[in-house]
Amino acid sequence: MDLVEKQETTGGIWSPAYLPVTLANLTIVAIAAFDGLALVAALPSIADDLGGVALLPWVITAYLAASAVAGIMAGPIIDAVGVRRTFRATGVWFLFASAAAAAAPNMELLVAARALQGIGGGLVISVALTAVGLAYPQRLRARAFAANSMVWGTLGFGGPVITAGLLAVAGWRMIFVVQLPITALALAAGWRTLPSTRDKPQRIVMDGRGIALIVGLVAASLFAVAQVGVRWPLAAVGAALAIAFGRAFWTNSGRADGPLVERTHITRFPLKRIHLTSGLVLIAGLAADNYLPLYMQTTRGRSESFAAFSVLFLTVGWSSAAFLVSRLLERWREADAILLGSLLMIPAVIWAGVGVALTWPIPVIFGAFYVMGAAIGFVSTAGLTLLQASADDAEMGRVNSAHQFIRTLGITYGVAVGGAILLFVVGNQIGDVEVVRDVLGGEDVVASGPTLDAIRDGLVWVLGFSGVAGLGCLAAAVVLWRATRRLALPAGADGADSQLI
Repeated sequence: MDLVEKQETTGGIWSPAYLPVTLANLTIVAIAAFDGLALVAALPSIADDLGGVALLPWVITAYLAASAVAGIMAGPIIDAVGVRRTFRATGVWFLFASAAAAAAPNMELLVAARALQGIGGGLVISVALTAVGLAYPQRLRARAFAANSMVWGTLGFGGPVITAGLLAVAGWRMIFVVQLPITALALAAGWRTLPSTRDKPQRIVMDGRGIALIVGLVAASLFAVAQVGVRWPLAAVGAALAIAFGRAFWTNSGRADGPLVERTHITRFPLKRIHLTSGLVLIAGLAADNYLPLYMQTTRGRSESFAAFSVLFLTVGWSSAAFLVSRLLERWREADAILLGSLLMIPAVIWAGVGVALTWPIPVIFGAFYVMGAAIGFVSTAGLTLLQASADDAEMGRVNSAHQFIRTLGITYGVAVGGAILLFVVGNQIGDVEVVRDVLGGEDVVASGPTLDAIRDGLVWVLGFSGVAGLGCLAAAVVLWRATRRLALPAGADGADSQLI
């Protein structure tokens, strides 16, 4: 056995055989993580400098919308020209878009630059996911995903601190400036080391109708989210349009030659169950976690900075579980870890709901959200590993991009429904939701006792919705576990047949 073969058998992601691609992949993830975690804290400074407060939410929304569309478009591109070529073009694109954002003289051009950044960001995430599936053997993929999660967790703690320092020393533009050397480092690390399935690039075939329908779906979804709790009839119209675009996209996927996403990338076993469990567990965790800072700042009377850090306990739980899964999968099946994570979510949500309702000590509530994050880490990491084990190299880009798009929609809809429930409960109890919007918008307000109680009750109801999503995740996980167990058994063993119907 030569050295390369031995490393393939025994080496880890930090061994010489995989170190270059590991460094490249983690630097790619750092680009997306820093951008997503740092910019929110800088929004007030951006508004003070550029004005155009009405457009301020679009600094985030434009990035997310463009990222979602670009992420699903990345699949056919990666499968046609390979990860390496896609990354090279994406990195250069992101570099110039970051420079444009740093130099934007007004809010309109900043929003435009953020949309361009979003295109690069969506492609970057798809490249990072697909690179794991192509660069590492199956036994190392969970460890690679765990390392990615650790980068997110580290920047989750360090991002706000770095942002505060940059704002104090050089202003909000420096947040984009520091992304330039990070992106350049990623380009240098991955220029020749990232994998590619194509020695010669093929012609990129894009499904124009599918792209238009996805754009319509994302736009209608964002419109519906923006109207939740503000104009309910318009929110309903947006949701109806999103459903219509989604149905049309599904029809197009079954009829078009070379569709943006093939139906089999969604429905075939075990992809369907992986998409479903991952989407539902993200809804269950993030629907409530997104409004934990509001609860901490109002009902529990904590500072804005303390409240902002409260969301990190779910992130840390996610990262910790991802690391644990990377070790457990040496002996467990992926479906076992998915089932364990689904089982963890139910008591964690109950724990959090009772803790909020009865005003338990804050560390106890944080512990519940840590376990909720761990549940996500188990389901998400094991799901990605099983997904990539179930995909051929030639379709790895499209399968990963479809999964990432479903995860993005799950997060979007979870946060939207959670916000709608919270606002409904507050409005029903006190007849006014403006104080909630003011706090979410960063205003320093003093709420009355009944309002504080209403926000607490609203979060409890949101956690109830999280429990319903968690039960759905558990049901899908049980089906997946039973099906993969039957496949693992020889024909006739334990009364089961080895084929699924």
